[in-house]
Amino acid sequence: MSNRNKPISAGAARTQRALIVLTGHANWRNWSPVRQIEFIFSAESTPDFYAQFARNSLLSELYAHCVAGRPADAQCRSKAFLLALASRRSALLERPDLAGALGALCTHYGSRQRELADWTPHRKNVHFQLESLVRHLFDRYGDVLAWVIGAWTAAPAAHPGFDLAALTVHLGRGQSLRSFGGLPVPLTKRLEHEMRQASAACTFLEAYRYAQLAVRDALEWFGVVLESRLGREGPGPDDDFWLGVVDLFRAAPLVDPRQLGPVCDWIHQKRSVGIGHERAQPGFSLKGRTVASLLAQTAAWHRRLARLRGHTHSSLPFSTAWEGLAVPNFVGGDEGGVRITQLTTFGELVEEGRTLQHCVASYVESCRRGRCGIFSLRINRRPVVTLEVLPQRLVVQARGRHNRGMAADERL
Repeated sequence: MSNRNKPISAGAARTQRALIVLTGHANWRNWSPVRQIEFIFSAESTPDFYAQFARNSLLSELYAHCVAGRPADAQCRSKAFLLALASRRSALLERPDLAGALGALCTHYGSRQRELADWTPHRKNVHFQLESLVRHLFDRYGDVLAWVIGAWTAAPAAHPGFDLAALTVHLGRGQSLRSFGGLPVPLTKRLEHEMRQASAACTFLEAYRYAQLAVRDALEWFGVVLESRLGREGPGPDDDFWLGVVDLFRAAPLVDPRQLGPVCDWIHQKRSVGIGHERAQPGFSLKGRTVASLLAQTAAWHRRLARLRGHTHSSLPFSTAWEGLAVPNFVGGDEGGVRITQLTTFGELVEEGRTLQHCVASYVESCRRGRCGIFSLRINRRPVVTLEVLPQRLVVQARGRHNRGMAADERL
């Protein structure tokens, strides 16, 4: 081991802390990974540590996920894991955004199926390295679902409701997906079989929707379903109802599948809030309804929203504003002719919906609460596509006039 990678003594660590206090900063970026690891585990208190480093720095993220709040014995195991990882010369220790994944590895390292010393990072891509390491440590038989392994590199918000690391350990021992007690919804053997066929890029919710549609022999609707409420919410007790809406669309001839999303939005509004002066109808049923009637009522709702500028029963003034997501606007094309601008007032939402004849004004409460952001893609100052963006910068909807999908030239 080179001098650069030798563990530092307790006395040297105390000297480093004293120098940081005296100078007000640490040139930690020049330290070796081993020295960085030794330092974060030598911190005397959490407030003192955070006073020395920016909260989003590599050392702060490693400290938050691998040290802070852990008992002494757990800290010892975490330190041993990180030092062993440093000896493998992996780039995983250079990425603050992966500190959460490293913290999960520290927590479950005792459940490993193989030793870290036997692992080698064969590629420079850190996401590939992380997936490779997870498989090496926990996948005893090589059959852990691809989307479970791939989820380790995704934003945590993409997999709410269960412990992804615990699920990985469970599957790595050769146990079934449906026997994992931490799933947000119970699975049948058929659903588990279909979920195993889902793409590695899927989240749990997307894999679950894939399986539900596969059971119905309706996989051609997968993309459309993901653009609807079913792709953003659940799984939950209302799944059978919303899948019934999908079945109703499938049985109707010559119906644009992309109208599924707007119709689901109208039904959700009718069930949970109410349309116009009507009260909410949580018991709303599809019995006796046709796709044509649903489309007609959805269109009428859109027209009512479009008339809000002239007359509205809403108590919100058009000047109602919100901060918006921390996502910058975009200007490009010849002479700035292509712009993507976040809409941050109720009046802007109403005007966007009136121009493109869709129901974007109904998203006002979600925007105010920070659940999503609405952006307008404009070409030569003319709105052409409205985008719904989640806080983790995922575009989940892109709708043009009358809820059409994006044209090929609008994706460039």
